[in-house]
Amino acid sequence: MENQVRERIVDQSKELFFNRGVRNVTMDELASACGISKKTLYVNFPSKEELLHYIMMQLRDELVERVRCILSDTSQPVFSRLRDVINAVSLHSMQFAPIFLEDVKRFQPGTWRELQAYKKNGIADAIRTLIHDGQAQGYIRKLPENFIIHVCFALIDDILTPETMLELSMPFHDLFEHLMSLFFEGFLTEDGKKAIYYIESS
Repeated sequence: MENQVRERIVDQSKELFFNRGVRNVTMDELASACGISKKTLYVNFPSKEELLHYIMMQLRDELVERVRCILSDTSQPVFSRLRDVINAVSLHSMQFAPIFLEDVKRFQPGTWRELQAYKKNGIADAIRTLIHDGQAQGYIRKLPENFIIHVCFALIDDILTPETMLELSMPFHDLFEHLMSLFFEGFLTEDGKKAIYYIESS
């Protein structure tokens, strides 16, 4: 029962925080939305800061597991897994309203740094592994790994965003497909392009 209450608090907090930001949601409002007393809320999470930290670490762990599953699926070609990692990280970022991210950066700088550290290190390591394998297989051009990683994060952070979707009047799926087409056109070798064309046409 206790775990169910805690899960309900986390789920309800995500819905409210992600859409309205952290500072615009009071603990009174959160307790009411969860159908519990404020005392029960504080028993499970003594502060909003602790609740927010728990949520952010849970989200990080979910992304870690998603990326791990993609990397371990060796039945998929290396460029398909690279595409899936970029997609997973992009969708992870897309679920937050800008006001939520601003609140995390402002009020939980330590938590924000933890999440960004994983994104820039853990995700970068995953992409580096795929690039290394793709180059070894002759599918990805022999460009510096760090350069390709930088381009991947530029796509995720600067282009695959709600703001860009709104400006271009383009849904995420279409924007992602166009970007991946350009991305692979530039980074794949001729053998890589033939392989990805074979997969898409089969």
